[in-house]
Amino acid sequence: MTTDEVDVQGIDLEATLGALAWLPGDPTLRTAPGRFERATLTPDGPGGLVVTWSGSAARIEAGGPGGTWLLTRAPGLLGLLDDVTGFDPREQPVRDLWRRNRGRRIARTSTLWHDAAYLIVQQRISRVDAAAQWKRLVHGYGSPSETVPGLVHPPDPATVGRLGSADFHRLGIDRRRAEHLVSAARAARALAPLVDRPFEEALPAVRSVRGLGPWTCSCLGARCWGDRDIAIVGDDGIPSMVAWTLAGEPRADDARMLELLEPHRPHRQRVLQLVLAGGRRPPRYGPRRRANDIRGR
Repeated sequence: MTTDEVDVQGIDLEATLGALAWLPGDPTLRTAPGRFERATLTPDGPGGLVVTWSGSAARIEAGGPGGTWLLTRAPGLLGLLDDVTGFDPREQPVRDLWRRNRGRRIARTSTLWHDAAYLIVQQRISRVDAAAQWKRLVHGYGSPSETVPGLVHPPDPATVGRLGSADFHRLGIDRRRAEHLVSAARAARALAPLVDRPFEEALPAVRSVRGLGPWTCSCLGARCWGDRDIAIVGDDGIPSMVAWTLAGEPRADDARMLELLEPHRPHRQRVLQLVLAGGRRPPRYGPRRRANDIRGR
């Protein structure tokens, strides 16, 4: 394990790193008070990362073939590269949300393949289904982490690129998302160097990959690149949450969400994350999306 210590004065790592835990029970990630662990893949191979913190000091430990790669990019992961300059909202409720979450930063993972696979599994299905299918994919084709015991590295692109429709069906992943995973896996090596470029430069190449549509690309911009201004589009719930929090409107589409976020450029992603952190959800008028397991069909 290689280690480093950094000053994180003013940064709330609990909120910043905790925001990466989108799915419950993710076998590649583990959080606890004052601690964050992740097993991932890098261009140099598998790598594990452990971040611990107390007060304004954080200790970063990284190991495996990809350990040095992860350690080099750890400042982005911890939000140290997130520039909040000029963000001083005057109007409510954003002003109050920022006051209560001033230490929250946008984490930048830089792990493009890991994040792309993670997001593709979540396309157009319930959170419950996505969590279960991601677990099956990782446990079925990933590898246990030697650096972070108890965590599992996601399957490497070469493995996913060779899987057939029957393999994905056994995981509960339908044909469309299976094709998207294979397409992204086969493009992963060519896309990997793009993580060190600005997101707007990388976007055309990322968008050209089948299966990386508007929702997935905007989520990648936020998660992998830590883009402070990207607005997540194509999501079933986020537009209404933004409208409910910012304007008291219970329902909205992407166009209305973008209209409400426009005054906050170049910090639209920041405002979106503040809205999500605030937890105000609009009234629900319809049933929740039901779990749907295709494996027995």
